[in-house]
Amino acid sequence: MEPLSREEVLTCVEAAVRAPSIHNTQPWLFLHEDDRIEVHADPSRRLPSVDPQGRALHLSLGAAVLNLCLGVAAAGRRPFLDLLPAAGDERHVATVTAEGPYAMDDEDRALYEAIPVRRTSRRPFLDAPVDPQALRRLEEAALLQGGELKFADEPERELLLSLVRTADERRKDDFAYRAELRTWTTDDPYREDGVPLEAMGPGSRDGAVPVRVFTPELERDVREFESEPVIAVLSAVGGDSPADWLRAGQALQRVLLEATRLGLATGLFTQPMEHADLRDLLADPAGRTHVQAILRFGHAAEGTSLTARRSAEDVIARGRPLPLRPTRLG
Repeated sequence: MEPLSREEVLTCVEAAVRAPSIHNTQPWLFLHEDDRIEVHADPSRRLPSVDPQGRALHLSLGAAVLNLCLGVAAAGRRPFLDLLPAAGDERHVATVTAEGPYAMDDEDRALYEAIPVRRTSRRPFLDAPVDPQALRRLEEAALLQGGELKFADEPERELLLSLVRTADERRKDDFAYRAELRTWTTDDPYREDGVPLEAMGPGSRDGAVPVRVFTPELERDVREFESEPVIAVLSAVGGDSPADWLRAGQALQRVLLEATRLGLATGLFTQPMEHADLRDLLADPAGRTHVQAILRFGHAAEGTSLTARRSAEDVIARGRPLPLRPTRLG
């Protein structure tokens, strides 16, 4: 196949790095060879306290993989995705090959155009209903990537939010956890990773919509959030392995891009996923699905700034990254 040009690679990787990642750690590296772009995990950006299994790391990488595939398609080439292609190298999580000429359809073109404006909000949403047809579109977006998005009724919503509160309460005196959050929280306007202080958002009055506290030592405003938040659970269909987490990350990103396209604001809760016993409370008795994230949807009451990203030049490897042996990321 015809090799990708340097300009095409940079454009594709620029799309990939706009993916969401756990605490904006951006745990990825890319390697270009001819018509292929490899995606590798960067273990120096793992969060051993917050994410000991590497599950959230793989979700982040899966989201970047979806953006990369959309970037290749936008370049006029058909993307072919191979997950975990290198036996014995769990750091090499995916290879996207740019095959023959390809005409992107309107749906995917709209998703690609949503990549640079998608953002996650920790702020209050308007107390206004979300169109049920939009919710169905979000469910369909998850299904297209092999995931399942299920919207919670009122009792389920209260259970989910209570699990988020419980997870936060457990971690409030966890030194290692707090140290990790401080490491990835920044007030440096020149830093290109981490979560900036202005993105933290206010606290929720009475904890109605629990928002993760990154900096408990800093006082923050307390505001009223929406009275009936729209909450959904995103699950992987099938197993609960690194490959399933990568697929769930693709489903998550497609849902987030579709929400952006529909003019909806999105929020993300991962705290209960960090505790095995809390995650078990959400388990499917039949074992058909495995919960990966809790999402919140609504109409933005105020704007949210984009968080910084490292440039494509900074995350394209100059040589092949060394494989990880024998330590497992998953």
